[in-house]
Amino acid sequence: MAVTEIERTELANRLVMAIGKEATETLMNCIIPEGRDQLATKDDLRVLSAELRGKMAELRGDVDSALARQTRLIMTTMVGFMLTIWITLLVPAIV
Repeated sequence: MAVTEIERTELANRLVMAIGKEATETLMNCIIPEGRDQLATKDDLRVLSAELRGKMAELRGDVDSALARQTRLIMTTMVGFMLTIWITLLVPAIV
């Protein structure tokens, strides 16, 4: 539930009467420590979402490329092992 400025001001005024001005300012700063101007807006989130999508697409390409390199390495290694075994088995049969 969003709090309106009127509700926020009324709360602050009641706190001033109960605990004093300095304590109220400290408490209100703890609730929103950076101030209201530091909160993200929907526009900020849209921009961040677009940037995040771009970075994820780039990362996906990097992962695909690394996976392809790894697959080629494994297949080359397997072919080498298979050739070694076949040659070892075929040489005595030929001689």
